Amino acid sequence: MPMTHVSMRKGQPATYRAAVLEGIHETLHKSLGVHPDAFFMTVSEHEDANFHANTTYPFARSADLLLIQITLTAGRSAEDKQRFYHDLITRLEAEPGVKPADVFINLIEVPGENWSPGNGLAGRNPATASA
Repeated sequence: MPMTHVSMRKGQPATYRAAVLEGIHETLHKSLGVHPDAFFMTVSEHEDANFHANTTYPFARSADLLLIQITLTAGRSAEDKQRFYHDLITRLEAEPGVKPADVFINLIEVPGENWSPGNGLAGRNPATASA
């Protein structure tokens, strides 16, 4: 049940923002086995003055840079993460056309007990309270 946040410069249409979020979600599902209904995602758009990122280190990037931060339950291997990174840039390049160098990803792993999806329930796969 990851939480995803994407920061980008202001000005992209809603269809672009939706395609970025859908691409991330689909890749989380297909590459890391995240449940298909587990999507909790936000986008923040920033004026140029409020979006400061190096566009030359360690390689050239454009003004269309996406800063993607995903918090998820710990336990995936380095190989799983590398596959996710590769699959995500491939998917976002295909739709909505993001250059691979413009996809900056940060995964934050936390223990399962650090999640509460609501109703005071704990854990990433809590039992639902009966009605």
